[in-house]
Amino acid sequence: MKLRNIAIAAAATLLTVSCGDMLDTDSSIVEFEKNNRITDVADTVYNMLGIINTMQVVAERNALVGEVHSDLVSITDKASADLKALADFTATTDNSYNRVSDYYNVINTCNNFIAKADTTLMLKGVKVFKREYVAAKVFRAWAYLQAVQLYGKLPLVTTPVYGESQAQKEMQKAPSDIKTICSYLAEDLKPYVNERVPNYGSSIIPQSSFIPVRVMLGDLYLWADDYENAAKSYYDYLTLQEKPQPTDFMYQRWGTGSKEFTAENHPSISSMAMGTSWYGHSEAIANIALESQPYYGHQSQLYYLYNSDVNHNNSYVSLTPSGQMREIFKRQHYTHLYIDNNNHRDTLDGPQVDQFNDNLKYLQGDLRYRSFFTEKKVNRDEYSPYSPWVQIIGKFSTSGFNIYRKSMVYLRLAEALNRLNYPQTAMCILKYGLCKNYIYEHIDSVERQEAARFLNWDEVKFTTTNTMGIHGHGSGYVECDTIHYVLPQPATALASRQDTVAYQVPLVEDMIIEEMALEGALEGNRFYDLMRVALRRDDPDYLAERVALRDGTGTPDATLLALLRNKANWYLPLRK
Repeated sequence: MKLRNIAIAAAATLLTVSCGDMLDTDSSIVEFEKNNRITDVADTVYNMLGIINTMQVVAERNALVGEVHSDLVSITDKASADLKALADFTATTDNSYNRVSDYYNVINTCNNFIAKADTTLMLKGVKVFKREYVAAKVFRAWAYLQAVQLYGKLPLVTTPVYGESQAQKEMQKAPSDIKTICSYLAEDLKPYVNERVPNYGSSIIPQSSFIPVRVMLGDLYLWADDYENAAKSYYDYLTLQEKPQPTDFMYQRWGTGSKEFTAENHPSISSMAMGTSWYGHSEAIANIALESQPYYGHQSQLYYLYNSDVNHNNSYVSLTPSGQMREIFKRQHYTHLYIDNNNHRDTLDGPQVDQFNDNLKYLQGDLRYRSFFTEKKVNRDEYSPYSPWVQIIGKFSTSGFNIYRKSMVYLRLAEALNRLNYPQTAMCILKYGLCKNYIYEHIDSVERQEAARFLNWDEVKFTTTNTMGIHGHGSGYVECDTIHYVLPQPATALASRQDTVAYQVPLVEDMIIEEMALEGALEGNRFYDLMRVALRRDDPDYLAERVALRDGTGTPDATLLALLRNKANWYLPLRK
């Protein structure tokens, strides 16, 4: 990352942006050069680097809050007071993780580029800065979505701020809620849906540093409850002819060579593409690179909060998977496939309990838990300054942080399709994957006709050999499960097909949101996913009851439950 930051340092006078704390107008503000137009290719690169540099500061923080607020993470006694306050929903405006100015810094940097870039400049019939102009709009949309998830309502600022008096004026605007902001930004991006991301070469800015327009649009529409356009955006991205995105085969499974699940006779783990959620994996669509040394810029904060390191934290971690997270993984029904020496196949239940010997032998439920979480006892005496337990969370890297992954886009597509009253199609994404064979086998003719605009998956690009259901990443051969992991059905026949669909939609949505926890655990989405459904259903208990079960005992935390039944307490406070 050194090369990139040298470029940023060299260009500092061109692009340094700080709108200060835009809600603390006593802070100093570094102004842009008001009349500078961006007309040079080198300046454009520097500005893109500057925007990405500001995003480094907020990408991990938003993910941190999204998990610490959720039911999937517990705070250890080594955690800071600010982290504990986040977990308890008692954070004040002085909390070190509560800095709305950092989000506005990204937004203002983008606004300046959007205002200053010479989009009329042509070279060989091509508008030179078009891709960068669109990329800045996408980055601005991303920053606004992250911020409004944290704060609930914010002033919508779409022009660059050049001084404190202007900042004060902008902050006096009536704040907009998440649906209003997302709807506005979606309309702003819609004309550029076909624009590709910039390509400077991996040594300057990797293409994975940019967010595809369609993916960003999908999220904006999903939060705005515009499910038709959300589904279309995700679907168009995944099926784009020039770069189709099949799910591929990725899983953690028990080997097929044993029927027994005992500590003495356990089947081995069979892995394909282990660590698909890790930074830099081919599953990643967009990510934020981080720095190896503080001199160069923003270093990873999450890595050392979750991972034991003798130099940084004496192996004591601040954050750990919660008891409730383990319960979510345990309650998944694992479908085991046994193949004997004569190639006879039989489906069996997976392990019914966790069993330990000297080390962990096998886990009940979904095996994705095993793929990223390791904890082991270390032989250290009571006088050692180091923790006797070492925790490793493989999802985190000091090199960078994923902000979009293909599997999560599939799950958001499922969420949108389900809300369009296509629960069979959504279930197909969870259990089988979408390709022509699976569509005709598992979606009835009525829904195939109604959802036809979303079911044209190229039969050459999407096949049974490169497509699987997301739940199969850790719950075994779910396509063989005809009892546990199935489309919900009412106990007795309902009056009409639409009544049945209405019954199924909320239940399939619950399955999708749980799958998002299994697939995306600790990646920063959980609290916001719960929030989105709770707002959609106008049901604060949907979020409150789940977060209150964080400790995994099955008994809700009464204080948390009461606090989170009030939606105002979901958000970080803003300075008044």
